Amino acid sequence: MKQLAAVLSVHVGTDLKQRWIGYCAQHGTTASAAVRATIQKLLTHAERNQSVADVAYEQPDTTRHRVEVRLTGSELAKIREHAEVLGTSPNQWIVNLIRANLSRQAQFGMVELRALGESNSQLAAIGRNMNQIARKLNTGASGGHIKAERIAALSSQIKTHHENEARNAHLPPSKLREVDVDRLADRP
Repeated sequence: MKQLAAVLSVHVGTDLKQRWIGYCAQHGTTASAAVRATIQKLLTHAERNQSVADVAYEQPDTTRHRVEVRLTGSELAKIREHAEVLGTSPNQWIVNLIRANLSRQAQFGMVELRALGESNSQLAAIGRNMNQIARKLNTGASGGHIKAERIAALSSQIKTHHENEARNAHLPPSKLREVDVDRLADRP
């Protein structure tokens, strides 16, 4: 039995259609063949990227291998400029670039890590202050117009931010200062 071809119908508007047909004519193909090739290329690229990202950090590998890269003087100068701005060495800048492309995740330099540490320190201080307020509320002391539910919601947002920052920095949350909000969840 002959397999029927699947049809994909897309409304693109007159102008875009005319431009697409012109593009295809310039490249010696039909509109349908070009759309098929584009879809295939996008899907193959996405699948390849996902498999590379999965393999890159599937199992932590602590061994290091040396690779020699030959650059022009202007390329090396630009790399040095970028590395200096980020507070890292040219070699580390190149490694971060490769890792970012393999893992599809941000790689942080010293400037970003310092900012992240400062952000988490400030959030931890806010969390401690909120815990003190929550303790007073839980003991029945007057908390003014502050609602315990609002403090719990803010604490949850801080904890989520903290966990996201740890994940973005490729660190376990235990490496960053934790905000003690667990007992807020136990409040009546």
